[in-house]
Amino acid sequence: MSMTPSRRKLEAVRLRHLAEDGWALVYRCRACRTVTAFLATDVVDIWGPDMRVYEPPAPCGRCGGPVAVQPYFPTDMDRGKLRLRRPAGVRQLWKWELY
Repeated sequence: MSMTPSRRKLEAVRLRHLAEDGWALVYRCRACRTVTAFLATDVVDIWGPDMRVYEPPAPCGRCGGPVAVQPYFPTDMDRGKLRLRRPAGVRQLWKWELY
């Protein structure tokens, strides 16, 4: 089965292309309607640079439902209004003991 030219353009978009241009990814659960936005530069290390953008890597973390993905280019008008989730990394807790 051949693909239409518009579908080829969608299949060619990878996560590394959005990370180079400064895009954000908006994940919206179709069941519970939760919305989560990530910067593409933050998740390229987690999911890999060759991930297809329109195929979500995992189901919804809250309900396990299907997730829709939409790339979004943040502008200056989004400053203070767009809530982005950033992977925090590993935290180490240190307990100081005084003898």
